[in-house]
Amino acid sequence: MKLLLNAAVRRRAAGLLLPVAFTCWAMAAATAADMSAKSDLGPADAGLGGHQGHHARVTQNGEFNEAFLRQQGNRHTGEISQSGQGNGIEVSQQGRDNRIASRQAGDGNGIAVTQAGRNNLVTVTQAGNGNTAVVGQAGNSNVVNIQQNPLSPHLMVQQHGNGLAAKVIQY
Repeated sequence: MKLLLNAAVRRRAAGLLLPVAFTCWAMAAATAADMSAKSDLGPADAGLGGHQGHHARVTQNGEFNEAFLRQQGNRHTGEISQSGQGNGIEVSQQGRDNRIASRQAGDGNGIAVTQAGRNNLVTVTQAGNGNTAVVGQAGNSNVVNIQQNPLSPHLMVQQHGNGLAAKVIQY
């Protein structure tokens, strides 16, 4: 039986660190980061899945992008896409069947998501530069959908309870 819990991807233009896509055994957290000022490796794409049914996919195109995804529990999903420079996302998922889908296009965008409970969903789309979104979900079956554009750069959403929904569009 394959034990693929988490993995790390780091890219350097001039150095050897790790291949862009790989398998590793029994690690504790998934991370992906572009460590160079200018990468000559092209887009990074790391797809991970483990024996507890977790799924994590990180796609990066650009420079100095960072993604950290911690999945504890069962059957969590993380889909992260970053293009541009200096974007960052940090996600913590605990419980069961929580999902995050994010897309950052631009420079200097940041996302922080904490999910605790069951069947929670967060989608975040950031276009432009300097957007920040912070989302906390505690409970079950909560939904947050965020779309951010350059004129409304800062947002915080917290949900505590069950069956809550929030859709935020900022222009």
